[in-house]
Amino acid sequence: MNIREELNKVLDSLPEDSLEAVLEYARFIQEPEEVEPSEEERQAIAKGKEEIARGEVVRWRDIKKNAL
Repeated sequence: MNIREELNKVLDSLPEDSLEAVLEYARFIQEPEEVEPSEEERQAIAKGKEEIARGEVVRWRDIKKNAL
C-alpha cells in the first residue's frame, strides 16, 4: 500500500467532525502562513549567522553520531 492509499484509508475511518481539522492542516502545509520574526528572534538569527561566519558550528550528523 502506498502512502496515498494509506492516507485515504485513514481519512475514510475518521469521523466527519475530524475531517475539517485535517482539511485545515492540509491547506496549511500547502501554503504556510507568513510569520514575521519578533525582534528577539531576529537577534538570535543574526547571532547564529555571525557564529556560522566565524566557523563556530557543529554539524547535526556529528552530534547524532556522538550520541550513539
